[in-house]
Amino acid sequence: MIESLLRNFCESRHRKLIVAIVTTLLGLAVLWPVTDDYFDERESRRTLMDDLDRARQKEKNLPAFEQRVAEFEAKVSLLEGRTISAESVSQYRANLLKIIREAGCQMRRLEVGAPTLRPWMRDDDPLQSTATLGVTDKTPFQLERRNVSLSIGGEMTSIHHLLDQLKKDNTIAYPHRLQLHPTGSRSTSATLELELWLFALVR
Repeated sequence: MIESLLRNFCESRHRKLIVAIVTTLLGLAVLWPVTDDYFDERESRRTLMDDLDRARQKEKNLPAFEQRVAEFEAKVSLLEGRTISAESVSQYRANLLKIIREAGCQMRRLEVGAPTLRPWMRDDDPLQSTATLGVTDKTPFQLERRNVSLSIGGEMTSIHHLLDQLKKDNTIAYPHRLQLHPTGSRSTSATLELELWLFALVR
């Protein structure tokens, strides 16, 4: 039977067409999965090349990014050095007493109040006792505020010198209240009542 089929095939005038069709079908059967693999591999290669290009770009930009981070860290450290936290309040008190003595004034009262805390929002106002109205973007920090009340006596020239030194002080301090009263019969001496607000951001 097989010999008969082969003889009929060889004698057929369509044998070339049959060979071409069978060859094509066999080729498709073999090559179709390979084609899928080829396109998959090419897509994977393109993705890897894109990832490599992005990695090279990041590596190229890394020094500039590290420089920006260092600049931000320096600014943050500078600002943190100007705030008064629980760890630095004793040192601030000692520095304040030193400034008062060097100005030639007499300390009559110095009180550092307990800190008050409230959530700190982005674009907030530290002088408000609550978060700024309309600001809802929270940060992971809390605003810490301390009240410092001072009563200082001395000559007017000494008090002026003291206020100049406090103005030059690098600490972030807000003069919430300032009152000046003449002392005794001498118009050149006075008592300074001063309330400062000190700030810090804590987690």
